[in-house]
Amino acid sequence: MRPIPDWLVTEPYTEADLGVLKSGKEAQISVIERTGDDGRTCLVARKRYLPRQVKEKGTLEALGVQRASAFRHDVQYREGRQFRKSRDRRAVEKMTTHGKHLLQDRWTGVEHDTMTKLWHAGAPVPFPIDFGEDMFDLEYIGDEDSAAPQLNSARLDGPELTSAFTQLIEGLRTITAAGFAHGDLSAYNILWWKGRLVFIDFPQALDIAANPQGLNFLHRDVVNVCTWFARRGHDSDPDEVFADLLAFVY
Repeated sequence: MRPIPDWLVTEPYTEADLGVLKSGKEAQISVIERTGDDGRTCLVARKRYLPRQVKEKGTLEALGVQRASAFRHDVQYREGRQFRKSRDRRAVEKMTTHGKHLLQDRWTGVEHDTMTKLWHAGAPVPFPIDFGEDMFDLEYIGDEDSAAPQLNSARLDGPELTSAFTQLIEGLRTITAAGFAHGDLSAYNILWWKGRLVFIDFPQALDIAANPQGLNFLHRDVVNVCTWFARRGHDSDPDEVFADLLAFVY
């Protein structure tokens, strides 16, 4: 088990909300400053998951919060994730109000559990700090002046592009060896900060062994990121990368 990072301020502490960093379909991310009794501070990214059905649509949109929408092909992501109670399984199958709430809870819980396992496996992901009913606190990637840009927005020169691709492959190997496929990987949910590549956004992560679609999603992830790199001048064969990752699956 990896130790808790020494930069993290633990209890007792006070918090200050520094504002919204990003609002998306599934969640809103704010930057929180923690200050300990000893005067130490650290920045935390607080991810607040949005409900799939928002009654107060006008109020939330006025605050700049977008209404959440269901993931495309949601049922494919859910394969391999079973509910213990038959009542819960029936509710999900019929998509009752209770079933929708169960799915929301399951999506949010999956991200925390997955990132915890990946962080301890040594994958380049933010440190998962704490988890509540609809919130997830995790390591903030960036500094006091700015947050780390998405890979899609990062301006990489030749050596940096090569380094980013090398880190991408190493990261995918670690994630795959831990038994997971990201499920929705692209240059929009990878960060680039001071020469370091970081994978983010895992609510749709798949257990490759448990989900019959796991390898298909892994292949799609590989094609997506390899295509992005190719457009910027770093060519690779997605099928060769995928074959390389298969050696880490079992």
